[in-house]
Amino acid sequence: MPSLADQLALSRNRPAGFDYMRIALASTIICLHGANVTLGLGRALEIQSTLRIGIAMILALFFSLSGFLVTASLQRCKSLISFLGLRVLRIGPALAVETTLSAIIIGSVFTELPLAEYVADPKFHAYFLNIVGDIHYELPGVFLHNPLPDVVNAQLWTVPYELWCYVVLALLAVTTICFNRVAYLVFLVVVQVALASYDIYRWDEVPIQLRPHLLVFCFLAGVGFYLWRDKVPFNRTVCLLALVACAAGMATGRGDALAPVPAAYVACYLGLMNPRRSWIVSSGDYSYGLYLYGFVIQQCVASFGPPVQHWYLNILISLPLAFGVAVASWHLVEKHALRLRGHVETLEAAVLSRIAIVGFWRKPPERVELHARLGNSSASI
Repeated sequence: MPSLADQLALSRNRPAGFDYMRIALASTIICLHGANVTLGLGRALEIQSTLRIGIAMILALFFSLSGFLVTASLQRCKSLISFLGLRVLRIGPALAVETTLSAIIIGSVFTELPLAEYVADPKFHAYFLNIVGDIHYELPGVFLHNPLPDVVNAQLWTVPYELWCYVVLALLAVTTICFNRVAYLVFLVVVQVALASYDIYRWDEVPIQLRPHLLVFCFLAGVGFYLWRDKVPFNRTVCLLALVACAAGMATGRGDALAPVPAAYVACYLGLMNPRRSWIVSSGDYSYGLYLYGFVIQQCVASFGPPVQHWYLNILISLPLAFGVAVASWHLVEKHALRLRGHVETLEAAVLSRIAIVGFWRKPPERVELHARLGNSSASI
């Protein structure tokens, strides 16, 4: 039976499945938000509660594939300087541009306040903290009369948890746990037992999505599958069984803590499939741009009133617009930011050659191996 590592090698370490998954998941999120921005949050949640399993799977898959891919990046880096530097380059510049455009252009056009009053409002200034992961959803006087009022960028709620994933992985690198896959497996089992025990005593209302700490665990499960990729089978039957396990855990929300590991396997299986590449994935990684700009574009469309406040019209109008902006974001911002990785590596080489920092992590030489190269692709929520 082939393993995940075997399948990775067959695709020359660049499987197209991960690229298609990111596009599909980001587009699905925009489709789900179509109900939120046209029906209002309360009514949308009533409808979406009947689709809880599928909705909960979306971010679980996103965080899981991120864990798999980011671990590959970690294994290629010489130290935390390049690892964290590359994460900043992938997330920071595009987020900064989106935040600035939303505040300066979208806010100025759609605010109901005089422009001078809009710019002087503390909410306007606080909105720029989104750039560093301190998320603020409102701009003064913007989208006040939408079915989902005041909210400009609801999708950014996942950014702090993605950042926490990187921090946790960095700590696991410092302690070398993620370079010893037996130690990491023990760590994963301990966390799984702790989360399952914790959720047994939680009897509060079940959210539509997995709780944030479980999304982080999805990321950690993806890390585990990468570390054990040569032992984990790449098998369709196993994938189907994992889907059943996810459905069973997520059906009522009471078994959510048991869903991240099978969800991570599903993400790895689908991502390592290698369908023929089309221009939509070969010309760039547009998933992050779809994630960043989809919601604000949907709110702009919804602000034109009842004639377009139907969920299907919102999707039909917003999705192509979001994709066009995502293409521009990739070619004008994200692609150029990633080209700065050479400067990060130069800085890393200079620091590591001149400064001996006690306890500073470098990849243990005795554990260096020929890690599967997944190119420069990097998962984004």
